[in-house]
Amino acid sequence: MTRQQFLVSIPFAASVLSGAEATREAPELSLADAAGKPFRLSALRGKIVALEFMLTTCPHCQNTAKLMSRLQREYGPKGFQAISLPFNDDAVAAAPRFVSEHGVTHPVAAIPRERVYEFAQLSTVMRHSVPIMVFVDRRGRIRDQFEGDAPFFQNEEANFRAKIVELLKDPPLRLDGSRPSTQRPPARSISALRLGAFTEAR
Repeated sequence: MTRQQFLVSIPFAASVLSGAEATREAPELSLADAAGKPFRLSALRGKIVALEFMLTTCPHCQNTAKLMSRLQREYGPKGFQAISLPFNDDAVAAAPRFVSEHGVTHPVAAIPRERVYEFAQLSTVMRHSVPIMVFVDRRGRIRDQFEGDAPFFQNEEANFRAKIVELLKDPPLRLDGSRPSTQRPPARSISALRLGAFTEAR
């Protein structure tokens, strides 16, 4: 199936033109879903988030969104969240129709095209294939990013599942946003134990 491509010329900082960094902090996204419910990406900290930047008219994007809804039902209880983000010119009006026509059950929120370039660190002088998948880990870091013509999509469902399972293996976050320590406290000496001498673990 042919992936759709897009190209726009918008002046951005040189860092955007240089290509996406491998692992980086995910910028904040403050959007409203197709039902008008607002949400912030940072509010999902502690979950694995899959973001699909897409065009509602793209058949491959439509199929990916349907797959994401299935995976949301399966992995959602384990800490996974799927979100589709259409950025075609009429995305605000098209998003509710897209949800209805394709039976998508995970959140769908229109996003300005400029924000897609900024968030995904896309070059503005190259063509890009959609969908563009971005995976965000529990700590709010972008761990992987794939454009529509990447090998990731050649065996899409299997690769999706493998990526979700991989990221779900990361330790869950505490309420303060930190991860549980995997280090054991230092061993206390026998003499200290006999004397009842205990010190605070640091």
